Amino acid sequence: MKRAVTVFCFLTSLLFSQETGFLFASGPLLFKPFVAQTFEPRVGLVWHSDRNRLRLDIGNSVDLIQYQSEKTTRRITIGADFFTYTLLRGEKNFHFPVDAVDYLFGFNVNYVDTLKDGIFSSRFRLSHISAHFVDGHYDNTQRIWKDGISPQVYSREFFDLAVAFEPNEQFRGYVGAVYVFHVDPTTLPKFYGYIGGEVHKEFLRDLNGYVAYQFTPTGLRPRNEIQVGTKIGNWYRRGVQVYFLHYIGNSIQGEYHDMQDEYSGIAFTIDF
Repeated sequence: MKRAVTVFCFLTSLLFSQETGFLFASGPLLFKPFVAQTFEPRVGLVWHSDRNRLRLDIGNSVDLIQYQSEKTTRRITIGADFFTYTLLRGEKNFHFPVDAVDYLFGFNVNYVDTLKDGIFSSRFRLSHISAHFVDGHYDNTQRIWKDGISPQVYSREFFDLAVAFEPNEQFRGYVGAVYVFHVDPTTLPKFYGYIGGEVHKEFLRDLNGYVAYQFTPTGLRPRNEIQVGTKIGNWYRRGVQVYFLHYIGNSIQGEYHDMQDEYSGIAFTIDF
């Protein structure tokens, strides 16, 4: 047994000690999450300015293993996603009961290559989402679910492939496709795409202004999200984003997936 452990440790150290090949990943994410894509890992808060609601995002994406090819412009990482996006109701006395919460977790594979005309990148994700009502959606006095909406089973497992291109340091455009191979309720679409773009400019050192937009024709009601804001810190690294957003389309919360949602809001996120 000791000999087997010794051999395993030796092979592992050999595998991860080369300048090319597999390495333990460190530093910022190889593939920067899309700014106006709802289903991305974030730590932050969105205040719905026209309703008494808040959205709280908690989670992160981490690159675990990196493959470095002999051509130094090419890199591949394998990572994991774990995050939630939560709908809270605002009440008096600074109370924010949780109405609904969605959980997403999965794995991702990312590829980046620097070409003659710009940077090409792609991300492939295998993910699971499940949605739930919480105690903030229940009326304890009348012992009924609020708004006459009872909990329903909502879960989906899907593949998500996105490709992006950056012709310069200020713009990134992208397209993506999602295939849902297991879904409940079964009436939800199993295939849809999305398209978006981001423009940012550094006005002062570590102060970036930006605009981001994504269109997602889901087959129910198309989702549109636009953000206008600023990021304090390096655009590709740790920092704080403060922004205005407008959203229209089906609700992103699974328990409300068949309902139209439209709101504007002020938000901030912390990038790790």
